[in-house]
Amino acid sequence: MNTYSTQRAVSRPIGLQAGGFRAGEFRAGGLHPAESRAPGVSGISGISGISSIALAVALAAAAPSVQAQTDGQAGNQADAQSGDDYVIEQITVSATRRVESIQDVPVSVSSISADTIRATGVIDLAELSRYIPNFELSDASILPNLYVRGIGSGTTHSIEQSVGRFIDDVYIGRAVINLHPLMDVANVEVLRGPQGTLFGKNTLAGAMIINTGNPTRDFDAGITASYSDFSTTGGILGFEGFVSGPLSDNLSARAAFIYKDRDGYVENRAPGPDGGTREDFGGRVKLRWDASDFTTVDVKAEYMTYTEDGQTPSEVVAGPPEAVFQQFVPDFTFDQDWVSHIDCTAEIEGTTFCPDRDQDSLNLTLNIAHQFEGVGELRSITAFQAYDYVHRFVAIDGGVAGGAFRATRDEDFEGWTQELRFTSEEFDTFDYIVGAFYENSSLVRLQNDDTNVPAFLGGGPPANTLNEDWSQDTETIAVFGQARWRFAERWSAIIGGRWSYEEKDFGFFSRTVAYNGDPNVDPILPGTEELDFTATRDEDRFTPSLTLRFEATDDLMLFATVSQGHKTGGFSDRPQEDQDFDEEINTSYELGVKGTFLDGRLQANLAFFRMELEDLQVARALPGPTVTFEVQNAAEAVSQGLEFDAVLSLEDGWTIGGSFAYTDATYEDFPGAAAVCPEVGGFIEDGLCNFEGIPLIFAPEYKGTLFVEYSTGPILGGWSLNTRGDANYSSDYYTELAYFETLRQDDYFLFNASARFVSPDERFVISLIGKNLTEEYVLAWGLEAGPSQFVTPNPPRELAIQLSYRY
Repeated sequence: MNTYSTQRAVSRPIGLQAGGFRAGEFRAGGLHPAESRAPGVSGISGISGISSIALAVALAAAAPSVQAQTDGQAGNQADAQSGDDYVIEQITVSATRRVESIQDVPVSVSSISADTIRATGVIDLAELSRYIPNFELSDASILPNLYVRGIGSGTTHSIEQSVGRFIDDVYIGRAVINLHPLMDVANVEVLRGPQGTLFGKNTLAGAMIINTGNPTRDFDAGITASYSDFSTTGGILGFEGFVSGPLSDNLSARAAFIYKDRDGYVENRAPGPDGGTREDFGGRVKLRWDASDFTTVDVKAEYMTYTEDGQTPSEVVAGPPEAVFQQFVPDFTFDQDWVSHIDCTAEIEGTTFCPDRDQDSLNLTLNIAHQFEGVGELRSITAFQAYDYVHRFVAIDGGVAGGAFRATRDEDFEGWTQELRFTSEEFDTFDYIVGAFYENSSLVRLQNDDTNVPAFLGGGPPANTLNEDWSQDTETIAVFGQARWRFAERWSAIIGGRWSYEEKDFGFFSRTVAYNGDPNVDPILPGTEELDFTATRDEDRFTPSLTLRFEATDDLMLFATVSQGHKTGGFSDRPQEDQDFDEEINTSYELGVKGTFLDGRLQANLAFFRMELEDLQVARALPGPTVTFEVQNAAEAVSQGLEFDAVLSLEDGWTIGGSFAYTDATYEDFPGAAAVCPEVGGFIEDGLCNFEGIPLIFAPEYKGTLFVEYSTGPILGGWSLNTRGDANYSSDYYTELAYFETLRQDDYFLFNASARFVSPDERFVISLIGKNLTEEYVLAWGLEAGPSQFVTPNPPRELAIQLSYRY
C-alpha cells in the first residue's frame, strides 16, 4: 500500500528533507551517498529540490499505508515527461535488496519516510502500525508482538517473531528491542508475505526494514522539540536531533540523539505512578570511510535505554465480582476508561511491590562494500547486539491489594551475526543475488513469581514463590540465492531459495518454595516438584520462491508469486508436558497489479493473497487461579484476502487517497485448543474444543484509511501552510487466544489532523498535531491472568506542538 508525494513547481509546503535521506543514497545492497557510488554501479542519481521532500510529508503522513519518500531524480523525470506539475513523484524502496520504484517491485510493500514520521507525530512502531493496512503491533503487552495479515507470535519469550525486523541491514532477532522509540530514521518499509529467500528465517509473515540516517558529504543538522498533552492525564516532552558532515576528504560522520519524557496516560487512582510513565534516551554515531573509489566502510555504534514506571496492562475488565476489588478500592469498576488502581504502598506479608520495566541495548555494526566494476557488489555485514531487560508486573488483583501475583523478569541477550552478499549488476537479460548468513546468540532469562491468591480472595492455593529460569544458545547458518531472468520483452521470472540450519541448546530450572522465600536455598514447597533439564533440537529447511512479472505497458505491471517461509521451532519457557514445539511453515500465493494513470496523477495498486500455515505456533494463557501459559502448534490456519490503495493528485494543492484491506484469517484445524469453546465459535471434539473457523487474533476483517491533504504556496509573510486530515477504520478483532468477549476490540474509527507552517527559507517548521480526536478507546492488548482479565488501551486524544529547525 502506498503513500506518495506530489511535486509542484509553485509551492514548497513542508520544506525539510527526510533526515538527509536521498534517492541517490541507495545502491545495490544498502544505502549510500550518491557521491560515493563507485563507477559502474547502477542506480538513481542526482538530487532534486527540497520541495519534493516537503510535499512528501503531508501526502504520505495521512495515508494508511505510508510510502517511502526520496528526493531523487526519478520524480523530476516524471514531471518533465508528462509536462504536468501535479504528477505523483516516483517512490523507491529496497524491498528486493535492490533499489527500485515501488511501482516496479513485485512485492506488497508499504513504507514511511522520516518527514512523514515527524509530520504525523509517530514516536514508535506501535503508532506507525495504525497507518499501514494488515500490519498490527502492540508494545504495551508483556512482550511486543508484530502481526502481518493476522500472523504473529504470542506472549511468550521463547517463540520467535513471525515478522522479521532489520535495522540497517542487520537482523534483530528479539522482540523486546521493538520497545525503543524511532530515532533519526530515514525510512521504514513493511513487506507483507514470506520473505525467506532474501531476509531469512522468522519472516514467514513479512519483514520490517528500518534504515537510519547516513553520514553526508555536506554539513547538515537539525533539531526538533515537541510537547503533547493527553486528554486523560500526562503528556510527552521530547527532543531529538542530528548533526552530519565531513571529517576529512574521505571520512564523514553522523551523530543523532533522542530524549523523551512521558507522563503516563492511564490514571492510577491508587498510590503509585500512572500507567505508561516513561523516560527514553538514545544516541547513535555513524562513520563512513570511502577507502577507495570502489570500497566504502561503514561503522555504527548505538546505545538506547528507557525506564518505565507503572504498568499499562492495568485495567481489569472482568474477573471476580467488583465487590471483591472494592474491598481494597471502593470506587473500583470494570469500566474501560484509562483508569487503574495499582497500589504500590499496599503490603502483602510485609512487602510492597511497584511495577516497572527498563532496558539497555547496544548495537555495533561494521558494513563493508566493494564494487567490482561492471560485475557487481560484494558486501560484508558484521553486527553485535546486546541488551538487558528487566520487567516487573502484577496480575490477578490488578494491583488493588498490592499484587496478588508479582513477577520479576531479568533477560540478558548477546548475539553476533555475519552476512556476506554479492549483488550483481543488472545485465541485459538477467541479474542475481547470492549470499551466506551466520548467527550465534545466547539468551538467559531469570524469572521470580510471588503468588498470594488468599491475600486477594481470602482463599485459594497456598501462597508461594516460584522461579522459572531458562537459557538458550542458538546457532544458525544459511545460504541463499535469487536470479531474475528477462526471458521476453515484457516478461521476467524471479526464482530464489534459501537453505538454513539451526541448532538450539536449552536449559530450564524451576523450583517452588514458601512465599517470599529464596528458591535457590529454601526447601521445596510440599506438593510441588523441582524441574531441572537440558535439551537440544536442530532443524534444517529449504524455502523456495518463484515470481512471474509482466509489464503490460510502461505504466502497468502485473505479478504472481508462490513462496514459502518458516519460523523456527523451540522450547516453551514454562513447564509443560511437551517442552519443545515444531517449526511453523507458511506457503503463500499472491497476485498483484500496480499501475500509474491519468498522466501520472493517479497511482493504484491491488493484491490478492492466500497464506496457508502449517503447525502454527501459539502461546496462550491457561485457566486457573494463577498465571500460567503454554506453547503449542495449532495445526493449520489460512489467511487470505486483498489489499488496495490509491492516491490522486488534484490541482490547486489538493490530494486525496486511501487504502483498504480485507482479510479472512481463521484456523483450519486446531484440536484440543481449550476445554470449553468460546462464544465466537469452535466445536467439541474428543472432549475438547477445536478452534476450526475461529478468526486469528489481531486480524480485523476490514481495515482502511481515507485522507485529504491541502497545501498552499507562500501566504503570510512568505510562510506556507500544509494541512491534512485522515480517518482510519478497523473492524472488530480479538486480542487474546481465550477469545473472551471482554478482550474483543469493537470496530472503530480514528480521526487525526495536522497543520504545518514552514518559513520562507524552509528552515523553521511549526507543527500542530491532533491524534485520536474523538477519543476512541482502542485495545492494544488483552490478557487472561488467573481469575481476571486485563486490557491495555492505546492513548486517548493527544494534542501536540512540534518545533523544528534545519540548518
